[in-house]
Amino acid sequence: MLSYLKNIIFVCLGFSCLACFGDEVITPYKYLDELPEYSIPANARFSLSRAVTDDAPEIVYYFSRPGGTTFPIAILCGGSSDLSNIASIIHFHRYFLQECTDLGLAVITLEQWGVDGNKIDKNEWISHYTRSQRLQDHREVINELLLNPPAGWNGNFVFIGVSEGGPIVTALSAEYSANTLATINWSGAGNWSWREELWVFLQRLIQVNPECPHDKKLSDCQTCYELVGVRENYDALMDFIIQNPDSNEYFLNMTYLYHADALGFSLPVYDKLKKPFLVVTGELDTIVDSSDQFVKNAEKKGVPISYHRVPNMDHYVRKRPDVIEASFAWLLEQLKAGGFQ
Repeated sequence: MLSYLKNIIFVCLGFSCLACFGDEVITPYKYLDELPEYSIPANARFSLSRAVTDDAPEIVYYFSRPGGTTFPIAILCGGSSDLSNIASIIHFHRYFLQECTDLGLAVITLEQWGVDGNKIDKNEWISHYTRSQRLQDHREVINELLLNPPAGWNGNFVFIGVSEGGPIVTALSAEYSANTLATINWSGAGNWSWREELWVFLQRLIQVNPECPHDKKLSDCQTCYELVGVRENYDALMDFIIQNPDSNEYFLNMTYLYHADALGFSLPVYDKLKKPFLVVTGELDTIVDSSDQFVKNAEKKGVPISYHRVPNMDHYVRKRPDVIEASFAWLLEQLKAGGFQ
């Protein structure tokens, strides 16, 4: 009966009223290396039926309101996962929650398919984890927001993505340009294809020379080295993966399904990036040259782009609180320029 009453409130008054149903709210928290235990407040959790099939699990997402009566919504999109580190997006939500609410932004994050807080169905996750699926889930939630706006939302989005979340928020910024205020892309803005970015990553890996799956140093394993160090062999594998998008086969801890999707994921559509866009890339990151090209192409197309090319930073922006602080300072200026501060 209580669930039924909540659904009536949801329909009649907009889902933000449901977020007020109870006193608990999501709390900010900066974790270090280990994810903390956390009970997600029920009134901050929402779900939406997926459009794909009747038996698909619902899209689960979390919503935090700021203190103001009107607000933009920040859509936060985290990085990639693999079988060894599948976790709820709530930790990413909490990590950047304070910075967002300090700027008067509401926050929404989406769980990946197969994840619902502490409940993780690995089989569901493995069978559906791709960039395109994550992008589609975000589209469905955004479209629901546009159809049924929460009370107080001013109709505008801020998109913030890191690593794999970078290409996703880039695509969303282009698709929903009319509703976008600004975008922050941390360690995820690239102009190159996944094939090229992954090749550069592998060449850096060869230099690091870790142990391979055959318990040898990579440079001492002929099988592995010929696969990741010889371009012709690497391209042949990528072509095979495209033709065989199998969720039971793996390369670099990711399924063939994932790689096949990433290999076909659309490159940036610069003509549709109309709003302020911040690219943050570490000079030690393997994607830095791809990011350089992204920024050059964006500038040629007249995108209002800013570039923080950070010395002595690798791929992991979370290790650099100074970079995070500078990014939100940039965002504050964009909000002021748009009349939202």
